[in-house]
Amino acid sequence: MRIGYTHAEYDREGDYWQDIEDAQNAQIEAQKNSLKAATESEQVEKSNQNQITGILPQEDAK
Repeated sequence: MRIGYTHAEYDREGDYWQDIEDAQNAQIEAQKNSLKAATESEQVEKSNQNQITGILPQEDAK
């Protein structure tokens, strides 16, 4: 605790930084979910296209 701070002020500052950390974590989680949804959407779209054309996906050559 910094000199000159009351316990209430210290608690409010701690809550402030916790709120910022929580918001950052929520934003990161939202970005992960958005990327995951986009990837899944692309996979479904490819699958649907393959069903329409009758083309089967080829294995990637390594």
